[in-house]
Amino acid sequence: MNREYEFSVVVFAKDTAKLYRTFKNVREVTAEGTVQILAVRTAGDMDIPDEQDMRELEEAGEKEKELKAEELDKIYGEFNPEDSRFREMLDDRDLIYIDGLECGDLVAELKDKVAGSYVVFAKAGIRFSAKSSVEVRRCFEEENRDVVITKIRGKENIHVREHNNYCDLFTEKTTLDNNVYLLHQLYAAYTFAADQVKWVSEIRPEIWYLDVMIMVYQSVVSCRSLGVTSGEDIYVQIFADHLMVDEWKNMLQDRDQLEVFYQEFFRKIADCRIKENPVHEKNADYVLLYYSAKIADIIFDNEELDEEKKCRYEEGIESFLKQMEFPEIVMSNPHISRANKVYLLRKYYPDICKKFPDQADTILNPIYDNLRVKIFQPEKDQMHCEFSIVEPVSRTNRAYMMTGGNTYEARWKYTLERTGWCREESAIEKLYIVDIPLSEIREFISWGTGTDGQVNKMYNISYGKYVPFTKKLPLFLHIEDKLLYLNEKVKTIRGEDQEDAKVLGHQYEVTVEPYSQSREKQLKKKRTKAIFSQGKAGKKAVLVRKLHEMQKAKQKKQIWLISDRTTRGDDNGEVMFRYLCANPDPSVEPYFVVNKDTQDYVEMKKLGKVVEPFSWKHKLLFLLNEFSLSSQANKPVINPFGKLEYLYRDIIYDKKLVFLQHGVTKDNQSKWLNKYNRNLFGFIVSTKPEYDSAFTYDYFYPEKNIWLTGMPRYDRLVHDERKYVTVMPTWRKSLSSGTDARGVWQLGQKFQESEYFHFYDDLLNNERLLGAAEKYGYTICFMPHPNTIDGLHMFRHDPRVKFMDSSYSYKDIFAQTDLMITDYSSVAFDFAYLRKPIVYSQFDRDSFFSGAHSYTEGYFDYERDGFGEVEHTLDGTVDRIIEYIADSCQMKEEYRKRMDETFAFNDRNCSKRVYERIIENR
Repeated sequence: MNREYEFSVVVFAKDTAKLYRTFKNVREVTAEGTVQILAVRTAGDMDIPDEQDMRELEEAGEKEKELKAEELDKIYGEFNPEDSRFREMLDDRDLIYIDGLECGDLVAELKDKVAGSYVVFAKAGIRFSAKSSVEVRRCFEEENRDVVITKIRGKENIHVREHNNYCDLFTEKTTLDNNVYLLHQLYAAYTFAADQVKWVSEIRPEIWYLDVMIMVYQSVVSCRSLGVTSGEDIYVQIFADHLMVDEWKNMLQDRDQLEVFYQEFFRKIADCRIKENPVHEKNADYVLLYYSAKIADIIFDNEELDEEKKCRYEEGIESFLKQMEFPEIVMSNPHISRANKVYLLRKYYPDICKKFPDQADTILNPIYDNLRVKIFQPEKDQMHCEFSIVEPVSRTNRAYMMTGGNTYEARWKYTLERTGWCREESAIEKLYIVDIPLSEIREFISWGTGTDGQVNKMYNISYGKYVPFTKKLPLFLHIEDKLLYLNEKVKTIRGEDQEDAKVLGHQYEVTVEPYSQSREKQLKKKRTKAIFSQGKAGKKAVLVRKLHEMQKAKQKKQIWLISDRTTRGDDNGEVMFRYLCANPDPSVEPYFVVNKDTQDYVEMKKLGKVVEPFSWKHKLLFLLNEFSLSSQANKPVINPFGKLEYLYRDIIYDKKLVFLQHGVTKDNQSKWLNKYNRNLFGFIVSTKPEYDSAFTYDYFYPEKNIWLTGMPRYDRLVHDERKYVTVMPTWRKSLSSGTDARGVWQLGQKFQESEYFHFYDDLLNNERLLGAAEKYGYTICFMPHPNTIDGLHMFRHDPRVKFMDSSYSYKDIFAQTDLMITDYSSVAFDFAYLRKPIVYSQFDRDSFFSGAHSYTEGYFDYERDGFGEVEHTLDGTVDRIIEYIADSCQMKEEYRKRMDETFAFNDRNCSKRVYERIIENR
């Protein structure tokens, strides 16, 4: 067949903005008349870049273009002829627009219209480098390839890294048989000879990406010759490449969509593997194993998935595994946990040790189990260590810590995680604790495993953020008369041909040396040189560390950093700061941390010292501080250095954080507040049930870290009722686009389309409610959560409703409100402390506690323990509010009794108790 063009680029698009981005790029980087574009409209919501994506666009100088493009999409909608961008594309003589929603047979249409010698399938939004088409054509013509792949420029996630590693390691001898590690997910990086494309029977606009992935899979594993472009300036640029992967990954989280994924994708590539007898069987199996692992994880983790589907999916996976003849791709697969590798090898390849003895040993031998040192801190005259080992369920080994000639058995204290393959539990992550006398530490510190008194040293060791070491830098620790630092050792095994030596990994254990000034000087010099080599950030770190050393030497008072949100005070942090300023401790110098452009900065500066978050002064104070006290436990509080914390790890690893709380912890927040994620020095609680829950759920703190004191902000609660009915809902993590660089949660772009928005917009504009409020002399008020306050302007503003923003103090709102309407927010406890009535409006209870938010349902039962009625509908909420205001918002005895029985204290001494606990545990 004669081909009119060199290339045909098939672009699947949901919106004009992304399609136009790719269209303009192709026209800019290729010669006129050489590239045909087939623009295919697909179904689904347009992709919205998150904050990280926008930062990526900003770094590439594309943010402004993206924002303008999105604004035009909002004005014109999808593919509107009135949109000048869309008209420009339609007028292009080398572009064919195909409405995939209207086309009866999209495959037939594409096969008929493709007129290029080489074909690329792309998602709208990608861009090609200026010279890529020339290099791709050269690979086809000079190297006689059937498929050519190109490196990807984008965020460095595991899929991009694997793809680019394959390209970097490619040589003339490379094939998909001797280097199988290519998943074909990032299909825009593949170009096919047109006559080598293995077309699927259909491309459906709703799941076109699955069909394209099948087509790419079939074409690649069946190709005769695969090539890779060369040159650093040859690449495909994929902004927000996670969106390409997220489309199918999101399907796995939905029970109905998981069935579609299994039937329409997994089964089809499995059938292709069996029936088509592909040229590159090993790569075909590698890809199938990857998706098998993804489905197996869902089967194990998703308790709501019915048994019939679990059995069917497991049977499909097992059918593939039984016929797979390449166990080596299990052992070397980066997408399968080591525990699941052990499970698969033992179940399906019992003779693996005979064929690959050295490689199998690295998987099956317990000395290579994943061990992570989570906490490594001197406490008085001991070294306290907490570490976890991911152990196969069949293993009964004990764990040890060794130093010099002594061996100390560790105590198995907690079970952190359970992992499995399909319905079988494969491993348990066990948390061990051990204390070693500092006087006994010498020569080295290592970890071991064993049974019956036989202890073997372990090698696969990593170090967490609460350990003073990092593999990236030669940091060291000076304790008493000893110097401790990591010592790198290279461990090798024989290669697959049993002859070539292959590096297994760089293993690290702790070396212990007697202290001397000369040796410390040598280690400091080595550390400084390594930090300085870390680019611009490293050079700054050398300076900051020097300033820290100088300031530490002349520091007379202990620094305490106190904060609420970076954007305002008005919470437990502010109250605690006021207490410390009013009751000064001669040994303490408190600082309040808040943005300089806020009113709270001005107000707090009248009381004491204030510092702006993320400023270099704040970072230096953080290195110097004894305690951080905050109502938050986010980035500015736990680590203002972000990804660069490793440059200061040996200084900040044991920083003490007193979590003052943002509210009573009534639900299970152990997922993010547990010891190994936050390592709180003091965890403030206010009620006895809350205190008990800290030991019921997996927070993993001992009693000494849980402080029953009451929250400081309770000290300032007063009565000043003004006949306000205040609606104060919490936020929804699912409506956020993530945090910005400063750790502040950003409102997602689909907020206005959400059920959450529509419920409260309807409630605040309910005529029956507003009429009753007027009748009884009440004002309806709305105080959104700080994480949703940026969306306040989106609501309809009835003049009878008082809309509150961040200029309003919570103290005043609690004082002036007669009746509170909330959902799951812990502000209800503040209101209950004042013995005022509350109504819970929980229209989305199931989805809220389904895992979409940052915590799961805990000990607090709203019907049994709540301080007011629970409503689930808009009408029910309105009825209940009217009932209360018609009765002058009187407290009901049932709920007053609950309030009286809930709180451990009912005084104004919470701040004092917090201070006393800090001093007591100092």
